[in-house]
Amino acid sequence: MSYISRFINLRKNPIVKSVGIYTFSNFFAKGVSFLLLFVFTNPAYILPSENGLLSLMGNSMIFLMPFLSMGIIHSTSTDFFKLDKEAFRSFFTTGFIMPLIITVLSAILLFIFRDYLKEKYGFPYMFIWVIPLVTFLTFCFEQVLSLVRNRNEPMIYLKVNVSKTILELGISVVLVVFFAWRWQGRVAGIVISYIVIGIYAFIYFVKNDYFFGPVKKKDIVGNLIFAIPIILMQLSIFCMSSMDKFFLSNFTNDHNETVGIYSTACVFSSVIMIFCTALYQYLFPKIYSLLSTADIDYGSIRKHFFYYIAATLCCTLFVIILTPFLYHNFINERYHPALQYNYILCLGYCLWPITYFFYSFLLYDKRKRKLSWLSLCCIIVSICSNYFFIRNFQAKGAAFAVLCSYFIVLIITLLFTKEYWQRFLFPGKINLKSGIN
Repeated sequence: MSYISRFINLRKNPIVKSVGIYTFSNFFAKGVSFLLLFVFTNPAYILPSENGLLSLMGNSMIFLMPFLSMGIIHSTSTDFFKLDKEAFRSFFTTGFIMPLIITVLSAILLFIFRDYLKEKYGFPYMFIWVIPLVTFLTFCFEQVLSLVRNRNEPMIYLKVNVSKTILELGISVVLVVFFAWRWQGRVAGIVISYIVIGIYAFIYFVKNDYFFGPVKKKDIVGNLIFAIPIILMQLSIFCMSSMDKFFLSNFTNDHNETVGIYSTACVFSSVIMIFCTALYQYLFPKIYSLLSTADIDYGSIRKHFFYYIAATLCCTLFVIILTPFLYHNFINERYHPALQYNYILCLGYCLWPITYFFYSFLLYDKRKRKLSWLSLCCIIVSICSNYFFIRNFQAKGAAFAVLCSYFIVLIITLLFTKEYWQRFLFPGKINLKSGIN
């Protein structure tokens, strides 16, 4: 009976409730997308080659995002706890100027290279405005989620995530299944949902008095200085998680069909990252809060780390076991060749959440030089791995490239963050002070 009482009390714990809401929010958003994958992989609605095109569109936005956001989202997460209300209001308002400029410039650049992109990757001309627009609205969406997490408003986080998911996928299903718009219907669902969420984001910013603060030159300069390592870091993430699709498209001549099959396998494997993202949506603000205290509780950080590792490993094992069953029972057989390398992708994707945990310390202390060098190393490792493995082994080589890249990057990250993890894993051995630059 005591165990039952403990379980009931655990459910009432505000920390457990918050983690539960964040986890459910992310799993609902990604879980519904995952379930509808069984519809969108049906060739009667969307062909594998069309899914390959959609994958390239999504990964193009991932590539553009670091240039557009310029590290502002990361700064919002940390400066929310460091600045007073008026200073943060000014910083937040200033932080929207550069993304708007980059959005316009990227549209111009895509227009200039429109014919090359159409010939090389099959990009339709509508991507010229779709990719910059949705990327900017994604920036707004991420800013809302960042503020909501920092303000500890899990119910708002839930409503925003669920509403966006229902809008995007609901519209997509109607247009794809009932109106036979195929991949265009999927794009339309994405654009409409992000426009609606963008309007909500603007209302939220104004309501909570984050907008219309004074624009200060020092905030612009500060963002630009911090933007360089963050852009490099986000580019390194793009190289490790998305560049494999572009290499595949370049080294195969089947109108992106191989990309579509491979990308579907990546979606299954990415459940691991979705789960871990839900965890660190709650975890990172807690880590930043602990680091902002005068007497840092490294024991608490160590406890969070071990729980995080255990949860990541359990999720990875679950996905590896479940994926073949889902493929054989729900996914069209044209996508089944991906089963031969799906477990390799899962192992690779398991390593990145662990690596990113150590990034949190460098991000908090804004260790610009270390972030820059670490990111450059990641980019070089990823490009070399993708080129070698994909050029020689096609889709299976892409999976090996993912595993190889993430493993090497984990080792490099441990070397770059040694002063931090030694402090919370081996207390008393190093006298580390947060805020070293």
